[in-house]
Amino acid sequence: SHNPQSGFSLVEILVAMTLSLVLLGGTIVIYASSKDSYRLQENIAGMQENARFAIHALRRDLEMAGFPWEQDITPFAVNGDTLIGNIEVTTDGGGNVSDIVTIQYQSDAPSNRDCQGAVIADGSLIINQYSINNGELRCLGSGNPTRPLTLVENIDNLQVLYGIDSDIDGSANLYVTATEVDAGIINAGTPDWDRVVSLRLALLVASDTSTNSASKDFTLLDAPTITKDDGRIYRVFTATIPLRNRIP
Repeated sequence: SHNPQSGFSLVEILVAMTLSLVLLGGTIVIYASSKDSYRLQENIAGMQENARFAIHALRRDLEMAGFPWEQDITPFAVNGDTLIGNIEVTTDGGGNVSDIVTIQYQSDAPSNRDCQGAVIADGSLIINQYSINNGELRCLGSGNPTRPLTLVENIDNLQVLYGIDSDIDGSANLYVTATEVDAGIINAGTPDWDRVVSLRLALLVASDTSTNSASKDFTLLDAPTITKDDGRIYRVFTATIPLRNRIP
């Protein structure tokens, strides 16, 4: 007698191959989806970290603004410095151009340093300027006013409004641009910088890599709409920073 042949038929083999391809395709889709989700979460986490660091850097200097001279302070010599090199004063960029924030002060404390870490002589004017350039938050200090230091990357735009205390109760009644503060809100023609009690910041932060995101519009405070269509993720982060030395 002859033994009958055994094994899979061609149809069975084709069915098995088809099922394997379907399972493999599903696995690839799940993997790709998980990878995209991970990349999205990684980008968002990086954006949040960059925003926190940028706001912290600005807050650290701004919260010291407005400290008054004490009547019984021991006199110390200041050298009469003015704005140094190409360091501009605080300016309103206008439109949706990024604003510039400049803080300046003098101290007789030893080993004064600017925002770049440069040592400033006792009694000299210390100037720290914060601005956005090529998607970076940069600081330019008076110790080395020709070489700005990059603090944070992927910061696309910075807008600033200044809180004016019009009724001298320690809280801001309205928020205006630097140009409006210069022009005078309370008394036209008289700058109102001595009435500024807080600052409101808005940062437009971008992801580090493209995620093929759709075009989207963003509004930062009073600035015109900004449209972003380069495929990266963008988020607006805001903060209100009180000038504690100005608040009774």
